[in-house]
Amino acid sequence: MPLPSHSATTPAFRVRLARRGDGEQLGMLLAELGHAGAGDTATVHWVLSHPEIEVHVAADGSDRPLGLLSFSHRPQLRLSGRIATIDELVVQPNARRQGVGRALVQRALERARVLSVKRVELQLPSAPTEATYRFCEAMGFRDAERGVVTRAP
Repeated sequence: MPLPSHSATTPAFRVRLARRGDGEQLGMLLAELGHAGAGDTATVHWVLSHPEIEVHVAADGSDRPLGLLSFSHRPQLRLSGRIATIDELVVQPNARRQGVGRALVQRALERARVLSVKRVELQLPSAPTEATYRFCEAMGFRDAERGVVTRAP
């Protein structure tokens, strides 16, 4: 069910699952995170059809995405259950501080409860700001104080 938001000074938006036709807007939002060129048609179709990935968007009154949240969930041995990760969370600059990010995270947390997820992690951008940390804390996330290292295959 879409989460509506209305106020006298902000446009309405609703949270919905991303669709294949959203690819161009998803690419523009991902560019905000520094991922220029992301959101090509083949990748969008693959990700949107993956059974353990959900991409939610907050869409304006014209149904154009203002923000996106990519949410992956999978079984994990050490937790004896499912873990979920918010892999990407981005809101257009002109739509920030209007409840868009909060609504997207709330949707992911609702889905985590439905899926009986034991822990939700939020992947931060490479250079998170103080505002990012404040947002995460306001949404109930705590610094796990553990490192994650990555490499190409």
